[in-house]
Amino acid sequence: MTNRHDLEIFVDRLFANQRRTKEVVELKNEVLSNLEARVTDYMENGMNYQSAISLAIDNIEDIEFLIDDNQKIYRYRYRYDLVQSALIYSLLAWIASIPARILPSGIAVNGLLLCLVVLSGVVYLSMSRNLKVYEKQTAVINAGKLFKWSKAAWGLWGIFVIVVSAYSFAMQFGSDVWFGRELRIDGPYSFYVTVLQYAIPLTSIFIPLLIHKACKLTIKHEVNEQ
Repeated sequence: MTNRHDLEIFVDRLFANQRRTKEVVELKNEVLSNLEARVTDYMENGMNYQSAISLAIDNIEDIEFLIDDNQKIYRYRYRYDLVQSALIYSLLAWIASIPARILPSGIAVNGLLLCLVVLSGVVYLSMSRNLKVYEKQTAVINAGKLFKWSKAAWGLWGIFVIVVSAYSFAMQFGSDVWFGRELRIDGPYSFYVTVLQYAIPLTSIFIPLLIHKACKLTIKHEVNEQ
């Protein structure tokens, strides 16, 4: 008998980077069933379990070619919800950045976020007027590529935050570290300003959040032609 748990672990890892759509789940179950059948067949012909497992999975190292990532969605509804999310995320980021206005960089970031709030708000209100007219419009989108962009966006955002934080630390404490002096923060105000310097870059999290939301909306607005 085959050990289904071992095969499930392999298949889970194989599909780890795929979106959990109906088609992907069905393909995942089909791959698992085929692997079980192969392993059982090999073992019935006298092969030991480990060798049977190795042989069965040998030609299933990549399943990208089995998955069609093109997805038909309701285009206008998708864009409408995406703009709505952009408005919400930018509004929250703008509110969060208000305390940072005591710093020149905070004023710039807060002003930029306010512009994004106004722009996304205008677009959202404009699209609201035509939602019923264009809600049935459809388009094809490569959801798999969008998912990869989402992962890349999170990675780039993490690098951005680390680099900016390291720069802020070097500017404030670089000389103390270089000369081996004790790191000091003089008073509550100085502590508050220091915290803000590291917190301001975090407001940019709305960008990867928005791209991640774009991925989720492809499932919500997928056209079901059945």
